[in-house]
Amino acid sequence: MRDSVPRSHYSSKNRHISAGQIAGYGAVALLPVLACFLGGGTQKWSEGIVLAVLGLYLLIRPPRVSLGTATNCIFAAIIALAAIAFLPARWFFVSAWRRAMVNDFAISLPPTFTPQPWITAGCLISLIAGMSWLYLVSTQELELRSARFQLRLFVSGIVALGAISIALYLAHAAFPFWINQHGFGPFPNRNQTADLFGITAIVLLACGQDDLRRGRRRWPVWIVALGILIAALVLNLSRAGFVILVGGSALWIAVTALRQRSPARIALGFSFLLLLLSAILLLGGDTLERFHLRGLEGMGVSSDFRWLIFQDTFQLLRASSWCGIGLGNFDSVFAIFRAASGGNTRALHPESDWLWLWAELGWPAVALTIIGAALVARRVLPLQEGTNQRFRLAALIGAILFALHGIVDVSGHRVGTAFSGIFLLGLSLHRPLRVKPNQWIATFSRLIGVLLLVSGVSWAVAARGKMPFPGCVGVTNAKELSADANRGRNFAETISLTTRALLWAPLDWQLYFLRALAEVAEKQPDTALDDFRRARFLEPNGFELPLAEGNAWLPSQPILAVTAWREALRRAGPRRAEIFSIMLTNASNQNPEVSRIMEEIGLPQHDLVMPYLIRVSGATFTHGVDKLLRNDPDLKTFTAPEKLAFFTLWSERGDLEELSTQVKQHPSWTSYAWLGLAKYYAGRNDFRAAYELTQRYGEAVALPRVAGDSSLEELQNRFYSTPDNYSVGYALYRAQMQRGRTDDALLTARHFSERPNSPAYFHLLEAQCWATKENWERAWSAWQSFQAAKGK
Repeated sequence: MRDSVPRSHYSSKNRHISAGQIAGYGAVALLPVLACFLGGGTQKWSEGIVLAVLGLYLLIRPPRVSLGTATNCIFAAIIALAAIAFLPARWFFVSAWRRAMVNDFAISLPPTFTPQPWITAGCLISLIAGMSWLYLVSTQELELRSARFQLRLFVSGIVALGAISIALYLAHAAFPFWINQHGFGPFPNRNQTADLFGITAIVLLACGQDDLRRGRRRWPVWIVALGILIAALVLNLSRAGFVILVGGSALWIAVTALRQRSPARIALGFSFLLLLLSAILLLGGDTLERFHLRGLEGMGVSSDFRWLIFQDTFQLLRASSWCGIGLGNFDSVFAIFRAASGGNTRALHPESDWLWLWAELGWPAVALTIIGAALVARRVLPLQEGTNQRFRLAALIGAILFALHGIVDVSGHRVGTAFSGIFLLGLSLHRPLRVKPNQWIATFSRLIGVLLLVSGVSWAVAARGKMPFPGCVGVTNAKELSADANRGRNFAETISLTTRALLWAPLDWQLYFLRALAEVAEKQPDTALDDFRRARFLEPNGFELPLAEGNAWLPSQPILAVTAWREALRRAGPRRAEIFSIMLTNASNQNPEVSRIMEEIGLPQHDLVMPYLIRVSGATFTHGVDKLLRNDPDLKTFTAPEKLAFFTLWSERGDLEELSTQVKQHPSWTSYAWLGLAKYYAGRNDFRAAYELTQRYGEAVALPRVAGDSSLEELQNRFYSTPDNYSVGYALYRAQMQRGRTDDALLTARHFSERPNSPAYFHLLEAQCWATKENWERAWSAWQSFQAAKGK
């Protein structure tokens, strides 16, 4: 017997589909579209809406068949792995980071294995929702035309989303819940937007090919829809979308054409692929530019920031238990392990779905997920004629590429893209299904539906009403309300809000920071110092935190302010000079004692001395220069640009005689200090030496091109007829100098240099004339006028 398991019982011929069934099919197809529209479901209120709709659907139309014992066991094992996090921590390996939090920073952690059980509980509900969605779409009892209807409806919804994205981008507008840096698409990250449009485009090809094969007149609509998705990918500026589109389309076209074994159709398929590639090459624009290699040096894998994140993630994995660190804890714990990828930007995820899963649930979860996906995917076969094989192949390719993209992106952790990828996997299964009815599945699904409905509504309502709801929603609300309370100087309210929220998220550095600010204002320095230390431990990379801490201590605790600012400078990296300047400004306005200490810190450091010297003049400037030269008499720590900036400032504000003395002792400094030397010589009436320095070391000046070989007489006539023509005036000046008529050339140059809006180079030409006449004082004066005019 080929198939002893009973098939889902429905006739595939002319079965009547009720309006309720159509509505149900439409709801399933449009739920991932809704999730994507609501900002990708990346915020808890939007995720709550999606979960509430899914929970309501499970209550009304729960799955009634089982995917088999093996698949059910895999699903249960994954949930059990996530639930292990609620067991006592003493039963497992205690990580060094957990011991440090408790012993060194007195962070109050619960006895559970997960340090943030409320956060983990919320993430567990999201995981259950995702698995329930997979079960639902995989067990739908669909006729072939109903499956095609769902796929077409899903594709149409995503194309509409792409069209809306393009329209909003061109109008420089966006929905308030579409938050992204590039101003395009619903997701905060462009890679998720590209993933969505890429996998949808593959299924769109199947929709268009089916209508074309059946002779329907609407197939041109799918061509237009494909153009919309390609345009959206171009504007999105993500390489991943083009890789998914081209790779998935090529694979689908190749498999479809080769299965038919028709040379004409094979040629037609590859012709369409070439046409698609041509369109992408023509319209790719800046997105294609991102594929171009910028040389081979320094372009190894280790230079890519994503791989640096991977390196630090593996450090976290080695320091964690076999069952991970618990759902929802990666962001808080990973910051402590950032070494190779250290920087001012906080890493919210490991740039990989699979590494994220491994970090939070351990390696068994990765293995179980792969096995479970394989058990579901094996139900795709056979891909034979009369089974929607082209649609199912496109959906399967989209789902596989979605999973592969998860190696280097986190689309699987975003509700919108995750639900879309799971939807395609479920619709790729062979129907009718070889499954058994199971009443327990329906009952269990309804229970899950209640959980999702209650959780989703609670999240949405709590987020909207800023309610103190335990979990991520309550923590986000507490931070917003605390910031408002601090601005309103209601510091007691801030302390109350943050203390309650820390019971739900004891690893959230922002809560400690907000509470510390309020404690400083409430004259509680000891507790504030402890909270600042916790915040800096949990956020060890960004300079903003210790900078703000220093600002908080500045009026009352100068030593603590300087200590915090030293840490900010250590973290600031290439922005040290900018941050030091901010510190000097704040200190000079609020605490002169701190200002003097920061002066002592900055003067010995070559990259900090300029922000200090720019702010002072006169005796203070001279004192600063003297101290700098005592610490580094040969300026060995200075780079060439820093030397040039230092001597330029010295020539404007400092003692020029001392500058001359120092340059005599260090002749190599002349190329940086020539302007100050020239001013020094001019002050001693040695204008020739001053002018010659400008000619030797001054930067080259762009002068107009002289066109043609006009004679001197012709140029004079043209100049008399058009005395305001700069190019004619310059050409005449050149001709006069070449003929040795310096006085005439001087008159021509001064004709323009004495006019207020003439090009600056006429002052330079005047200086050259005076130098030719050996009138060095006037040459120097004209050169100074050139410098002043150039700076306007």
